Amino acid sequence: MTFTTSSSLWNPHGGSLPASARDGSTESLVASQTLKALLDLLEVGDFQERWDVAKRLPSFGQPALEGTLALLRSHPEDDELAWFAAQVIGQFHSSEALSALLELLTSTTTDEDVKGMAARTLANLGAVAIAPLSELLEEERWRLLGIRTLAQIRHGDVIERVAPFWNDESEEVRAQVLALLSCHRHPLLLTPVLKGVRDLSPLVRREATIVLGLQHEWLQELAPEVEIVGLLRERLLDLDLAVSQQAAIALSRVGTLEAIAALGRCLRSPQTPVPLKLEVIRALGWIQRTQSIELLQTALSLPSVELCLEAIRVLSQVKRKRLKSRAAKALLTWWNSHPPHRDMPRVRQAIALGLGNFQQPETEAVVRSLLEDADETVRWHAVAGCEAIG
Repeated sequence: MTFTTSSSLWNPHGGSLPASARDGSTESLVASQTLKALLDLLEVGDFQERWDVAKRLPSFGQPALEGTLALLRSHPEDDELAWFAAQVIGQFHSSEALSALLELLTSTTTDEDVKGMAARTLANLGAVAIAPLSELLEEERWRLLGIRTLAQIRHGDVIERVAPFWNDESEEVRAQVLALLSCHRHPLLLTPVLKGVRDLSPLVRREATIVLGLQHEWLQELAPEVEIVGLLRERLLDLDLAVSQQAAIALSRVGTLEAIAALGRCLRSPQTPVPLKLEVIRALGWIQRTQSIELLQTALSLPSVELCLEAIRVLSQVKRKRLKSRAAKALLTWWNSHPPHRDMPRVRQAIALGLGNFQQPETEAVVRSLLEDADETVRWHAVAGCEAIG
């Protein structure tokens, strides 16, 4: 749409306004009319119109903020309006904006999507939002929400505000504090992690175990006497499967011979459930050391076909050049021993694809032999394996 203006602006007192006043008034009038049109669209427009308006409104400054806040107050039931309003308000670094976003965040009637947008926009405000958000920590009902929102602000002051709640009565709060601390190298990390790894709550133990894996080097610097692998070995035996699986992942991040040994004992134990053994196999694959390759070869012969298939997959994806030949040899040695799992089409399919990742005459020979397999699906997998060989 094209707008045109007359050469002179009408003056209610008669005559034309001076050119300087005329130009300034015209610009002000157009801006005012445009702002009103945008606010009208924000109030009654469809989703796409509101989306476009929310991008434009901040450029109109304080009047846009005031208009948006007025709409928010007059339409408390319109969650979509509130969602877009939170985006607009978050562009203003003012006490009014902070108060409005905090009100959206803590209101018991606010939609969860609106709360999420309010949290993100508060986080985008950065350090200026830390103090008002920290006030939420003093009230039990808002503490978890406050920590989750503060966690989105990458600033050192956040740690100082949140760390004191590592021993809160709420397991969710304790876990969230650990989740936040896991992203930072801070001296305050040590005590919450060492306590959390033996917490009565599985949720907290899981988060503490994750931190041990992510920050094991830093924790070792803080407290050389702490046996990281020993703590993770305990968690491998945790009665909660999610905790023990995270312990396997954490040990893979540590990656030492001691960590590999702990994973190996877990893998060989008949008491270890299959889901945990699957995680252990993946963990050994991530470590990619000679000793882990040897343990993966052992996993090929475990009774569960699921474990065999996962070991084939992991061995076939070894990337380090010096270990690739060892992985190929492990697969070939197992295959040529005619193990019971070899009779299963799923296993032959996995071998056909897995050995296709190795550029060796011995592995190519096995893949090509499967082109004559009695099972049609195995033959198709062998074709794919041959294509991968090139």
